[in-house]
Amino acid sequence: MTAHETVDYVDADDRRVTRGPRGGAAARGLYYRVAATVCADAAGRILVYRRSARAAVYPAHHDILIGGCPRAGEGYAEAAARELREELGIRAAPRPVLHEPRPSPVGRCWLAVHVAVVEAPPDVDPREIADHFFAPPQDLLDHPPAPFVPEGRRILARLLAHGLLPPLTPSRPSPTTRPT
Repeated sequence: MTAHETVDYVDADDRRVTRGPRGGAAARGLYYRVAATVCADAAGRILVYRRSARAAVYPAHHDILIGGCPRAGEGYAEAAARELREELGIRAAPRPVLHEPRPSPVGRCWLAVHVAVVEAPPDVDPREIADHFFAPPQDLLDHPPAPFVPEGRRILARLLAHGLLPPLTPSRPSPTTRPT
């Protein structure tokens, strides 16, 4: 996504208020939206990638959250699937598992986290992803590669604790956090 794309600005309840350029929500006291996916292979190992050294936020950091801002009018799941295609060449229907407001380095956001199983090797966009590998989730928590995006590690711990990582067990409900 480029900076000149239009995104939805939302309120504290994730209701659309207006639209504007990417990066402009904080100046208006509003939130922006982020759709991210955690990918796993059939063995349950998590896809870890290293962000480009040119990334505006957390350059050259490792992460597990693949995603970005939904475009204006685009839903979270649609944006998550688009980002997987653009950044990894993966066609998948990510499953939503978490939706919550979060602080970020560029303002407050609503983060929608999805999970997906990767059935073929990723075909990464080198402008976005410097390198990638798969690792067992507990290994990533115990010995994360450095530097690692803090939010990715927090989400990984939460998904692991709630049994929400692929392969998914359908008997467990998906915890969704919304402000009360």
